[in-house]
Amino acid sequence: MRITRIEDQKRHAGRKNIYADGKFLAGVEAETVTRLALRTGDTLSAEQLSSLRRTEELLGAKNAALRLLATRPRTEQELRDRLRRKNVPDHLIIRVTEDLKAAGLLDDAMFARLYIRNALTLKPSGGRLLRQKLLQLGVDRKTVEEALEEYGREADLREETMKAARQYLRRHRSEPIAPGNVQLKKRLTAFLQRRGFSWDDITPTVEEVLAKGSVDDHE
Repeated sequence: MRITRIEDQKRHAGRKNIYADGKFLAGVEAETVTRLALRTGDTLSAEQLSSLRRTEELLGAKNAALRLLATRPRTEQELRDRLRRKNVPDHLIIRVTEDLKAAGLLDDAMFARLYIRNALTLKPSGGRLLRQKLLQLGVDRKTVEEALEEYGREADLREETMKAARQYLRRHRSEPIAPGNVQLKKRLTAFLQRRGFSWDDITPTVEEVLAKGSVDDHE
């Protein structure tokens, strides 16, 4: 079997069509052609054809993973699960994830740190809730605890609790903010609990905001 033509695909940039003995053989990634040093006039043995197919399968899995990572950062477990849904074989998933980790493109420790920072910016949360979310996303417990320890060193936990309390009170401006509003106190406390803050931070925060009587006093 001799390669008689290699041409760019018109509709898919970065892919090429290979023709052998004047007939269409396969559509492949341009990187496959480069990796195997394929040229017009080359003779393809059965072994080389098998190598072409294996390389194409690997690059297809890798490109699928890169497209997923381009959408947003993901944990290793998330990426593995998504690739399985795309019917990528397990042996290719293992190879791709190992390659991406070696290249620094898949890093659960970095993901955990970024997740915590983003959560603090968009939706102030306590360590308990952050731990639960990260474990659900497939980050191993040791990595989660290390990220939370770093978060605890860097963050003012009372201030994060106060930020969350402000968010709640801004959404409930019609309610009087006063120590005597027992229902508001209960609801605010429950809200901060759901956000995963500790009692050591919740209790003084609730007492402070109710005593001051206005969320604007904390801005």
